[in-house]
This record gives sequence, structure tokens and C-alpha cells, in this order.
Amino acid sequence: MNFREALQYLDRFINREATAGRIHGLSLAAMSELVECMGEPHKDLRTIHVTGTNGKGSVVSMTESLLSSKGLRVGSYMSPHVDTIRERFTLAGSQITEEIFSEIIFDVSQYVESHELEPSYFELLTAAAILLFSNEGVDAAVVEVGILGRFDATNVLEGEVAVITNIGKDHTDGSEGWRRSIAAEKAGIIVKGKPLLLG
Repeated sequence: MNFREALQYLDRFINREATAGRIHGLSLAAMSELVECMGEPHKDLRTIHVTGTNGKGSVVSMTESLLSSKGLRVGSYMSPHVDTIRERFTLAGSQITEEIFSEIIFDVSQYVESHELEPSYFELLTAAAILLFSNEGVDAAVVEVGILGRFDATNVLEGEVAVITNIGKDHTDGSEGWRRSIAAEKAGIIVKGKPLLLG
């Protein structure tokens, strides 16, 4: 599978990022099934999990830089991308190459096809990030939530640290009680007994 073929493969899957804006009807079932079929590589990762409305990408980048400066091998996963899908994945501070991207999408596609799974576009990319970071043996993975938190595909990861930046009206209709609703969704990444940072 080359880079163009990897992109074409991804385009076969529902892209909920393109139609974000709903809280109801989300589930971790498909993502949980996918990582289980992959041998649960997510359990090998030490993760810093970042959610919020604004500033998530900056927090991920700063955290990755700080950990790298301490001599750790760090991977990061962010969304969405602006120019190239490879922006979502970094290893040791650099975007992954087209070749690495294609290889990891191919690897995930083998699990998807052999088990007849139907993940979304984002779930497939998240699985690719998890497999990449596990294969590379990173010391830490800094991972940005895609949509909200509680039922986001990244929430199969049990973060060593949860980070919640400020929250806003994204993914709401702005009706009364939106703050409580969004806060509950974002709080879904908190792991009992693990540190939580609020910004």
C-alpha cells in the first residue's frame, strides 16, 4: 500500500470529524473491538490525554517538547490536520513519513478486513497512532481528543495524566445547561487515581 492507496482506503470510512456537532449516539464499542483484535497495544502506552475546546494542540506540542527535552522518546497524535494527514502523527518531534504512514494504515487495515470491522475514519487513524507508538516503543504518547472525550476513540487509552483546557459551546446547540453537559463529556477522560490538570 502506497501513500495514495492509504488515503483512498481511509476515504472508504465514515468521517464523523466532518460532521462533528453531536453528543448523543457516540460509543467506544467499535474502537474497543478494533484494539482488542489488534492485541490491545494501547495497554503498552503511557499516555498524556488532552481535551478541551481551545488550546489542545498547543498543549500537546508543548508537552511533547518538554518531555523530549528530558530525553524521552515521545509520540503525539492530534486532529484535525491542515495540509497533510501526516501532521496528526509525530515521532521524536517530526511528522511521520509517507512510507511510515502507509505501512501503519496497511497494518491496521489487515485487522479491519480480517475481522470484518467497520470503524470510522477517526477510529482507524487513532488505531494507527496506537499501533505506531506501541511498535516504536515510545516512552510517552501525548494524545489529543478528537470529539469531546467520554466516547472519543482516544478514550480507549487510560491516560497517566488527563489535561482539560477551557471549554466552549462546540458540539452543542447552546441551550441552557450546555456547560454541565460539555464538562461531563470532557471529564470522561479522567482516570481515577491519576493526575488531572485543568487550564
